[in-house]
Amino acid sequence: MIDDEYIRERREFFTVLVGVVVIFAIFALTYTLNDNSWGAESESGISDVAGYCERIQAGFIREPANTWSNLPFILVGLYILWMMQYDSRDSLPSLSNRSWFTLTYGMACAAVGVGSFAMHGFNTDWGGWLDLSGMMMYITMPVFYNFSRFFRWNEQKFLTTYLGANALLSVLHWQYEIGLFVWVFSIGIWLAQETAIRYQQQPLAIFLVPIVGIIILVDYNPVNFVREQIGVIIMIFMALLAWFLYRLDEIKLQRTHTPYFWCGSAAYLLASFIWRASQKGGSICEPDSLLQGHALWHILGAVAMFCFYRYFRTEVNNY
Repeated sequence: MIDDEYIRERREFFTVLVGVVVIFAIFALTYTLNDNSWGAESESGISDVAGYCERIQAGFIREPANTWSNLPFILVGLYILWMMQYDSRDSLPSLSNRSWFTLTYGMACAAVGVGSFAMHGFNTDWGGWLDLSGMMMYITMPVFYNFSRFFRWNEQKFLTTYLGANALLSVLHWQYEIGLFVWVFSIGIWLAQETAIRYQQQPLAIFLVPIVGIIILVDYNPVNFVREQIGVIIMIFMALLAWFLYRLDEIKLQRTHTPYFWCGSAAYLLASFIWRASQKGGSICEPDSLLQGHALWHILGAVAMFCFYRYFRTEVNNY
């Protein structure tokens, strides 16, 4: 029976669920008040928002496959929040127990789904802004989480830093479209952090792993990467970060990489290859097919999110 106590025990889940429902209700209301249209950008043809291949349809949902495939992101987030009712409050707050860290991770997963739904569903500038804002919320979460473990931040300091940074990044993306750069850059920082947890006394590894990871993920020619200004900036930053992590007080965290870290990494890497091949004009782009490569990218991305959640829960804090 659903009563006040039942809801209270699952308050994180129900709070986010209600939030998601309200957001989708606002989407529907916006469409209705705009005379059943999303405006001038809702023209027929191949979507050129970012070359996502699927042909734009008339009606509420513009790219059906690319839109509905975002539901797994939301479901992963809601699953994490639902499972919090079984998590203990014992020991230091982390992703292994019922804490703000776990709540934030679940919310970030759901935010990716809501934002990407808006972009592919509506083909508007504000939908694209929500998409990248959600992506930045997710990818910066493990970055700030790792720093919170290294520096022993409490939950309040983590939340203040994480939410403040994402509010600023969201505003900057609206003005300067920095979202994709932040996404790739944050992946590099995360890879450097994870390398430092395992191999802190090897600064060269801490430097090289994120560089190689970025080159693979964005399909960059290594020669061009070291020649272009953006590549030089990234390498300088990663060199400074590697030295900083090397000189940091001993990192005493332990996490078990097998199987979840490697499964999550493999799922995301495969998703990235599919994403590139499924762009407009790509080898597997079929605009009128129900099977869209970009939709598969969403599903594999949700799989990666779930795997990384399970990976973080293997953490042993020896501080």
